[in-house]
Amino acid sequence: MSGEVKRPLDLNFEELRRFPGRTVRTVMECSGSDATYFEYFKGVGPKPSRTNECMILSASEWTGVPLAAILNEAGLTGRATHIRDEGWDQGVPASAKAGTEPFFYDKGLSLEKALHPDTILAVAQNGQLLEHLHGSPVRLLVPGWSGNWSVKWLWKLEVMDHEPDCWYHYNFYYYGDSPDDPNKELITTLGVKSIVTHPNDNTESLPKGTHVVRGYAWSGAGTISQVEVSLDGGETWHAARMEEPIDRWMWVRWSYLWDAQKSGQYKVMSRATDAAGRVQSMEPRYNNMRKNFSAVVGYDIVID
Repeated sequence: MSGEVKRPLDLNFEELRRFPGRTVRTVMECSGSDATYFEYFKGVGPKPSRTNECMILSASEWTGVPLAAILNEAGLTGRATHIRDEGWDQGVPASAKAGTEPFFYDKGLSLEKALHPDTILAVAQNGQLLEHLHGSPVRLLVPGWSGNWSVKWLWKLEVMDHEPDCWYHYNFYYYGDSPDDPNKELITTLGVKSIVTHPNDNTESLPKGTHVVRGYAWSGAGTISQVEVSLDGGETWHAARMEEPIDRWMWVRWSYLWDAQKSGQYKVMSRATDAAGRVQSMEPRYNNMRKNFSAVVGYDIVID
């Protein structure tokens, strides 16, 4: 660790593991997850299937050392505002300008998020040391923010007095109307989101009777505080039951008993609210890069 610190650090794996550990359970979602839904909402593409690979999402238990502990050991100067995190992931993005030299993947994390106790240098996943695919030996874990912030194969930390000019910040992971938008906004926090997993995409009809509608809900800004279900395309909403455990960064499993006694066409939807007061929107936040889709999606079911 170098830059705006009082005591530069050079730690090996065993030295890192001597610091007090912390375990965090969190959803990990790519900001490009469900990108094909943007075309569907604009009426220019087919409805994606929930069973295909449009959603890049997982949930795990991660163990490591709080980044704050390392920063405190190094001692921050009063000028520190960002932490540049670099991993051993080198190359040239396909969309980079011709002639761009290979560079290491890096991100510039704000000091506030870096000092959060749940932002950790992870060395284990689900009780086992990290595998290479997941960033071994050390990866940064930034819960609540889109997955691109959790830099794999981490090897360098640089404390800076400004936001670093990381290529992926405003060339790939941003909100904006076009590549030349002068008001680009850096993508950080995941939206508030829920999905219906049962009935699934292979279920077009159900018999009359009582059915359990199930799904998941999660948010990057706060614990899920409420999940609602609509059977009429959003005209009316009914409270679903949230099932334990309910953790800060994890998805919540929810269920709703549907007493389906009338034949007809129904549109099943779910809508989540988080502790920050954010409510899952009916329309996506459109952006040039098709990132962070989180809108409510309806699924047609016929009751025979």
